[in-house]
Amino acid sequence: EMGKEGIERLRVLVVDDELGMRLAVCRALEKFSVRLSDIDGEVGFEIDQAVSGEEALGKMKTAFPDILLLDHKLPGLSGLDVLQTLASAEHDLLTIMITAYASLETAILATKRGAYDFLAKPFTPDELKAAVYKAAKHLVLQRQAKKLAQEKRQFRFQTISIVAHELKAPIAAID
Repeated sequence: EMGKEGIERLRVLVVDDELGMRLAVCRALEKFSVRLSDIDGEVGFEIDQAVSGEEALGKMKTAFPDILLLDHKLPGLSGLDVLQTLASAEHDLLTIMITAYASLETAILATKRGAYDFLAKPFTPDELKAAVYKAAKHLVLQRQAKKLAQEKRQFRFQTISIVAHELKAPIAAID
């Protein structure tokens, strides 16, 4: 959705049981914006937080974030459980898994369940921004492509309707 100054805002949900972690993410991203030359636009971020997988899924019942920063190790549902639950939902959000225990098995499993990227703890604000930038760019370009495909279909449909109408018109004129 469009925010102030015509900047498109992407919603980011950070899911981590450590308050310090969530605050660090909020601080790093609140004034961060991404310029995308491909679409000649700027993207900013609106950040929301959840302390558990359960709370995150609850929040997603009302509104899906665009980017999910998801800690792997959570009390209750793990990050992988959250990914599993989301796999069946209709959405185009991108998940960046945050993990201090990036075993290969976890990474493979997370990727199979739809994780887009990984961020290893501890990370710097710059590493966070780089991951969010990559996800934001991917998401915006993907949505642009979808919109273009839709417009192309719409145009094709209108063209066919006009041609079909034109084909019927001369017959009506003869009657």
